[in-house]
Amino acid sequence: MSPDNSNRAQYSGLQQKDDQEYQEYLAFANSSSSGANNDDHHHQPDAEDEEAQLLTTEDYIEEFELDETHTTTTQKSNPGRLHHGSKSKSQLPNPFRRLLSFVSGSSHPERQTLTSFLFPKIQSLPRVTLEHLLPHQWQRTVLLTIGLTLWLTIFSLSLVHSKGTLLDGNGEVVRHLDCISTLWGPGNECGVDGERCKPFGNVSFAFRCPADCRQVKVLNPRWVGGEEVVYRPWVIGGGEVSADGSGTVTGTGTGTGADTGTGVYRGDSFICQAAMHAGVISDARGGCGVVSLVGEYYSFFPGRGGEDITSLGFDSHFPMSFTVHPALTGDGQCPQMEMKTARSLTPTILLTSLVSVLSTSATTLWFTSFVTIFIHVGLVSDPPNVDGPSDTIIPQLISILFERLLPATFVSAVLFWTCSRSTTLAAIPASANIEKTVLWLGALWIGALSNFTLESWIPLSRLSAHDLRSQPGAVLALVAILAIITVTVAYQAYSFWLERRALPYLALYSFILGGIVVGAIVSIAGVGTLELRIHHYVLALLLLPLTSIQTRPALVYQGLLLGLFINGIARWGFDSVIQTAEALRGGDGLFGTSLVPVVDGQPLVYLSSEVSELWCIAFKWKGINETLAALLPKVGEKGREEADRLQGVSVMVNDVERHRRFFAEEALEDQVFRWERDPKVVKTPEYFQFAFLGEDGRSMDYSGVGTWFGNGTWSSGPGFY
Repeated sequence: MSPDNSNRAQYSGLQQKDDQEYQEYLAFANSSSSGANNDDHHHQPDAEDEEAQLLTTEDYIEEFELDETHTTTTQKSNPGRLHHGSKSKSQLPNPFRRLLSFVSGSSHPERQTLTSFLFPKIQSLPRVTLEHLLPHQWQRTVLLTIGLTLWLTIFSLSLVHSKGTLLDGNGEVVRHLDCISTLWGPGNECGVDGERCKPFGNVSFAFRCPADCRQVKVLNPRWVGGEEVVYRPWVIGGGEVSADGSGTVTGTGTGTGADTGTGVYRGDSFICQAAMHAGVISDARGGCGVVSLVGEYYSFFPGRGGEDITSLGFDSHFPMSFTVHPALTGDGQCPQMEMKTARSLTPTILLTSLVSVLSTSATTLWFTSFVTIFIHVGLVSDPPNVDGPSDTIIPQLISILFERLLPATFVSAVLFWTCSRSTTLAAIPASANIEKTVLWLGALWIGALSNFTLESWIPLSRLSAHDLRSQPGAVLALVAILAIITVTVAYQAYSFWLERRALPYLALYSFILGGIVVGAIVSIAGVGTLELRIHHYVLALLLLPLTSIQTRPALVYQGLLLGLFINGIARWGFDSVIQTAEALRGGDGLFGTSLVPVVDGQPLVYLSSEVSELWCIAFKWKGINETLAALLPKVGEKGREEADRLQGVSVMVNDVERHRRFFAEEALEDQVFRWERDPKVVKTPEYFQFAFLGEDGRSMDYSGVGTWFGNGTWSSGPGFY
């Protein structure tokens, strides 16, 4: 059977009326067969059909053949066909010409095609049945419209139910939190003595948390007293003193809301994770609770609680603390978020699967899947972090969604036209529709839900030098990812070589590589200010051109990469590939500064005297020039540059800013910081850190921790000068 007849045989039993691309395919196959029988080599398919259809073997070889011998033969057999470029190639040295010919691809190109090898009649049965029931194109269009309308209705009802306005038992609007919502910001965001975060106690409010907050971790180093914490859940306290007096207890939270949640948490803990630790809500379903602020608290005990979250301990005092309790809202029920098994997930998967199985139109499948899955990710499965009264959440999410969806759809159209329309999806027959659904659409969903399917298995949160150095298993994960990408690229390159299409893609990726090199140079030239950042949506864009070939692996790669693109844009937006250090730092990242205030001698400790029963510790610092001299071997020229921009000094005590003074008010060497405590009340250690203030009044990186113990003795820890 000839290639054209085999192509027609793939559609045997189907009626002639079909989607536009289906009709184009049959028209092209018939015209190719007729031209072959008449030996008419001058016949060309219409421009609209040519790109989207399979080439005959003879035409295909003529299009991609760069070998000079073949060109001569073709010209003799078809003198009317001009082969431009033969003269320029003949001027090239023979070794270079042979190398160019080899790199371009096989001397006997083979078109990669996907035909069903498993129950083709069963795979084409849904399409055949649809054509039998709805023989006209406009009927199938109406059916698709009805399906989209039904999906949108179900999706909207589920969204309103899970994230719409919710009132508590007193008629107050419940506050919607995201996974990192907290009452006390990181570092010194709350200002001196926490003035910007008051009140500290006697306040309660109802809240609602999303699902899937257990896996959230702090990605930048933070201090809890004398311990530096990173890549862990941010829950401090919640345990109780155990029977043996060790200060720790294992929680029994179940997430059902039946637990009382009487543990006390430090005010800067993530509220939703604290609620899971207390057993008030679950990770799989989210839920509601009530936060009660209880003011200053001493000794936050660690412990393992609900959802297997192990909290951190803090053996000193903090001005704000809270407890978490179950809540009944409105008519006595709290709608569960259920992101992992959301009511909107099943209808979206069902809609996209039916479109894939019933349609042979690549355009319909691509854009229906892209838009519906993008909406699902942006509003349900991995939405941006939003926080506020529950009556404002949906408007915020919809606003962010359309801000990102419109430009993403344009990019998607370009990707479809260049990577899939004429190669990967368009020419797949109805007899392989189920395979297409499993391979392409299944991989698309895996990529779009990567926060559930991939991220929890890959110990690499961000592709940055800090994460590679600090995150356990990050280097091994990066090596494994690069190995997989290398093997995949090599296989795809070989497939293009078989089709004699390798040369254009070598040129394309040479250009891309040049752009990456330029970005790296810009990053190096702007040390400390600019950095090259390859986001996972950028990685998807870089690799998608390699999927423009009709093989089963290409279907999987294309679906997965498109899903990663959707997840990256819907969740984070179009972040730049060249970002400033400030943008990468985030709200709690380190500045990378090298200068910290240096204490002039040892701090002075005053214990109780006849004048006062209070204990006091006093710190005095060296001047800027003396500080530079003390740190010069370590900080180098960078320290000198930083010294010109310093404006003041800040002091943290127990992770709370307690002193802030500018050099314009008092020179550094003249400033003295005194801290008092009542030894009858405070019997726990207190932790001190110092930092300079920059030009904009923000504190730079704080020093290591010095500890004033409960017995009045002092100890300088690593990094404390």
